[in-house]
Amino acid sequence: MGDDRRAMYDGWRKNGAYSVEWITIAQVFVNHAFTRATRSVVKCPCRKCRNYRYQDKSDIEHHLCKFGFMPDYLIWFEHGERMPIVESDHEEDEDRMDEMLDDIGRVFEVNSKEDRLGPEVQEFYRLLDASGEKLHEFTNITVLQLVTRLMAMKSKYNFSNNCYNDFVQLMSDALPRPHKMPKDMYHSKKMLAELGMNYEKIDVCEDNCMMF
Repeated sequence: MGDDRRAMYDGWRKNGAYSVEWITIAQVFVNHAFTRATRSVVKCPCRKCRNYRYQDKSDIEHHLCKFGFMPDYLIWFEHGERMPIVESDHEEDEDRMDEMLDDIGRVFEVNSKEDRLGPEVQEFYRLLDASGEKLHEFTNITVLQLVTRLMAMKSKYNFSNNCYNDFVQLMSDALPRPHKMPKDMYHSKKMLAELGMNYEKIDVCEDNCMMF
């Protein structure tokens, strides 16, 4: 399928003289993205937004015509397609981030026919855009994915805040720059809280086991 989608780039023209193949693929993408969508907006894969910003259907169509697709987006992994990776033996440990964000996003769902976004919805998506940026330019892992996995590990193995901060500092020193690694536990919790994903430890047994 990836080779078939090369027309996403070969057939796009700044002057609007797009190839029939480009138009077909653009229509297939828009239909695919919004058929799977649980909200009135999805990530826009144009050269300007680069899957960092959420747009409604008409804006995405406009952006794709004006800017074209972002480079090398031949597999629509931000819109439901699976990346060609080796299957893990630990799938039960995945964070299911998309499902959690869908649940939170439903709280802010827009019901009007015009899909106008109110201040609270705009703020939610602004924070989601920021946290959804890639950790650095050489990875597909987002800041939000990293933070939630680190928080899950902290809860699972019950290590201290100081240990968390030291681990984050070690990763920060080792990562290529520039990167968007959160500074410490405080900034990690702050990001989750702003998205309505508060971190809370709950005692579940007398042996001091915890749940996240």
